[in-house]
Amino acid sequence: MTIIFDLDGTLLNTIDDLGYACNYALEHTGYPTHRIEDYPRMVGNGINNLIRRALPESEQTEENILRVRAHFVPYYNTHNCDYTRPYEGIPELLSALKAQGHQLAVASNKYQAATEKIVNHFFPGIFDVILGEREGIERKPNPQIVYDILSRLTANAVLQRSGLIVEDDQKALPSILYLGDSLVDRDTAANANVPFVACSWGFVPRAQLIEAGVTRIIDQPQDLLLDVYIQQSILPQYDAFDGGHKRDHAETVIAESLKLARTNDADETMAFVIAAYHDLGLRFDREHHHIHSGDILMADETLRQWFTHDQLLTMRDAVEDHRASGKNPPRTIYGAIVAEADRQIDPLTVIHRTMAYSQKLYPDGDFDTLYQRSLDHLHEKYAEGGYLHLWLNSERNVQGLAQLRTLIHDEPHLRALCREWFDNQKQN
Repeated sequence: MTIIFDLDGTLLNTIDDLGYACNYALEHTGYPTHRIEDYPRMVGNGINNLIRRALPESEQTEENILRVRAHFVPYYNTHNCDYTRPYEGIPELLSALKAQGHQLAVASNKYQAATEKIVNHFFPGIFDVILGEREGIERKPNPQIVYDILSRLTANAVLQRSGLIVEDDQKALPSILYLGDSLVDRDTAANANVPFVACSWGFVPRAQLIEAGVTRIIDQPQDLLLDVYIQQSILPQYDAFDGGHKRDHAETVIAESLKLARTNDADETMAFVIAAYHDLGLRFDREHHHIHSGDILMADETLRQWFTHDQLLTMRDAVEDHRASGKNPPRTIYGAIVAEADRQIDPLTVIHRTMAYSQKLYPDGDFDTLYQRSLDHLHEKYAEGGYLHLWLNSERNVQGLAQLRTLIHDEPHLRALCREWFDNQKQN
């Protein structure tokens, strides 16, 4: 697996050296300096943007930025390791990941020379690729730095507008995970279409990350090992399931579960793993998949690195309770969270998933056969009096259910949507 790390605020606490270098440059160009504790809100998007934010508003011209930078860079080149230190737990995390055979890379907006010097000083021989800001290449959140890392690690990768593809089908790209502390990192990962995990120990407060909609946030470096395990060993299992239960479904349930965990004062990490395991039992059968999924979670010895036996029992119960056809309410808040997250009541998505499962049941069925089975299921599950329950009544699901019920009762419109899906499937 390839794991990409941001540098400042993720691997290293660099704020003191950045602040002292910026104050030195400001003082030598006649501008007021700042308290070191004020610098975390100024960093991000490279040295030039740090200098711009540090300058008085009326002085933020490109000429002045370059003039300050001319003093900043020589000073920082000499003093960039004076007070900089790895965050607690980072060396141990990197050693563990390296021992597991993962490829590690750094993607920074710090200029290349300083990035290489600092990383090699604190983590000699650890990283396979180290990239910073380079002339002629857009900085993060442009995803080019991610593509460049992957192209250096994967010789047969070809850059496409939508990301990376592989020319040789026999050698697929490795799975990827991106860890960073800022919204710039979040956007970089999103632009590169790779999974993102935020860390709360960096320069951006946890509350700000949550307010910006970041889903997965870890509070200590060792927690990343769990995310690596889930990304590498658990989520790929969904690739073998039907169209309504692929990996994107599991990822959506994870994201919604994390949001609901925060609003219901539940343990986010438990909710994260419950969501990741909730449909794994589909590899055995659909009817009892919730029971099988709970058994799979409980039997996974790897999870005992992070959870107690009692926590695992609670998580198993939650997985078992997630199924929409369950007649009894979930036994814990965790069951309610994953059940609510699993509903995903987006009308068009529900219709497409229902048609996809009808097609799985009747692979040779014509449109009328698939449509009638789908219509019956939609009435049985989602119409007034249907067996689906919303245990937490999230706004997203309440609104989606109301819209879906309107569609169910507007049969000409519903039929047209199902026909559109059916015709698209035939063309593909």
